[in-house]
Amino acid sequence: MPNTNPRVRVVPHAPNRTMSRRRTALVALTLATIALALPTVAAPLTERATDPASANVTLTTENSANADYVTITDTGTLALDFTTSNPALAGDGLNPEARTYVADAFRIHYDGDAAATVWITSDAAGITFLADGAPVDAHADAVTLAPDESVAVGVVVDTEGAEPPESSEFTVRAQVADPDTGTDTATPSPESGIAATDPDEPATTRITSPTPTSRVLTLRDTTAGRSITLDLDRLVVARAGAGALTLDELSVVSDGGDLGLDVSVTPPDSAGALPADAGVRPLGAVRVVERRGAVERATLRFAVDRAYLEAAGYASEYLTVYRYDGHEWSERGVEVVGRTDERVFLETETPGFSTFVVAAAVPDLRVTSADLGSESITAGERTTVTAEVTNAGDASGARTIALTLDGDPVAERLVDLNPGESTTLSFRVDPSDAGTYAVRVGSADAGRLVVERPETNTGRDAEGPPGGAAASPPATPSTDDSPAGTPADAEPPIVEPAGGAPTETLWLVALVGVVVVLALVRRLRE
Repeated sequence: MPNTNPRVRVVPHAPNRTMSRRRTALVALTLATIALALPTVAAPLTERATDPASANVTLTTENSANADYVTITDTGTLALDFTTSNPALAGDGLNPEARTYVADAFRIHYDGDAAATVWITSDAAGITFLADGAPVDAHADAVTLAPDESVAVGVVVDTEGAEPPESSEFTVRAQVADPDTGTDTATPSPESGIAATDPDEPATTRITSPTPTSRVLTLRDTTAGRSITLDLDRLVVARAGAGALTLDELSVVSDGGDLGLDVSVTPPDSAGALPADAGVRPLGAVRVVERRGAVERATLRFAVDRAYLEAAGYASEYLTVYRYDGHEWSERGVEVVGRTDERVFLETETPGFSTFVVAAAVPDLRVTSADLGSESITAGERTTVTAEVTNAGDASGARTIALTLDGDPVAERLVDLNPGESTTLSFRVDPSDAGTYAVRVGSADAGRLVVERPETNTGRDAEGPPGGAAASPPATPSTDDSPAGTPADAEPPIVEPAGGAPTETLWLVALVGVVVVLALVRRLRE
């Protein structure tokens, strides 16, 4: 079969002078040997052997979202250029220790008369081509194109633990598909790395990591009803301290055929908040999307480092999983399936995929009631406040409960309760200042306490009755106690209060005295 496919010159390496650790990545996409493997069982297709596949497969940047990464050399070579020499880009090249993903860099278009499978091969490490988000860098991962159909192609360059190649050639391959099955008719060979179809196992299972927080899963020829376990290479869902919560494996039971899944870490509230009455705190979340095929049921296997539990302050038995089905949340729960000195392994089953949130049950210690022993006391006296505390959560925990007067804490108690337990607290209250106080224990209202001033005796009150009244005069001595020489029937002397006006008795005595004096004068004249 004649080969008319053009070879494209590789664009030379251009060093990056701005960063010592950053290497330029000038990836030349070489349209080398666009091969067409024709079936040997269908006569009409065999006759097309004289028509090269390169006439039906073309590359274009028309309508591509990231066409700026693609350049055309003087010789017509199509190249992906991430260097500073690309005038359309403002960056300094690829970041070290990172994964760079450029989606929809160019399109592969097929305009043949029959469907074909297309894939891209390369010998460059750390570079993966994706079509519609799925790897297409192996025959088993080929994408099927109908006549006059196009597919968007992206590229992932991984510099974690390696440096990008200075340049590399790639091959775009096409193969006419069987018109009855829609798959290519070539027989897999040992050199191809593709196993023949086994009724009990998928022909190919491929897992890639376009980013540190995502996994792309591709399965070919799965058997309906058979469970397949996929290793996700410890996809980190959350971190705390020196530990992590990871999604390690995903077991799926498909409906058969090809299956494509996208797994990615997502914010816990990306599908909305968990129910307010759930009594849990979200730790992390993953989203699983069926890109191709259908899944009957699945099992997610998580692992949590003991260092994570210690740093986050949770116990493994309080972990659970919630699933959002597009309408509402449901708790799936978890089962501890293994323990080591460093990790705890958990499983949760699901009837389908969507968003999954790993959460921890938290204690819910609340004051359910509070009462005052007395609503009125005198300053300096004491009264007692009692309160009932219950743990309404699903986890054991401790909480400090405070007694407050007008919002100011005056006493505290530390309460530690298991789920469903209750206890009664007792506080003594003895305000020193008079007034009215609002008494609360935690968030519970105990009422208002009135504190009154005590009754006290002043110095003036000690000398006489209250109100400044004079002290009562001493009792009049009895006749038996009269001193010698004093007539027993003599009247006691009349004493006029100091500084006071004469009393009526004094006026009467004075008048009698005047009458006696006048009588004596009259007698003397006679």
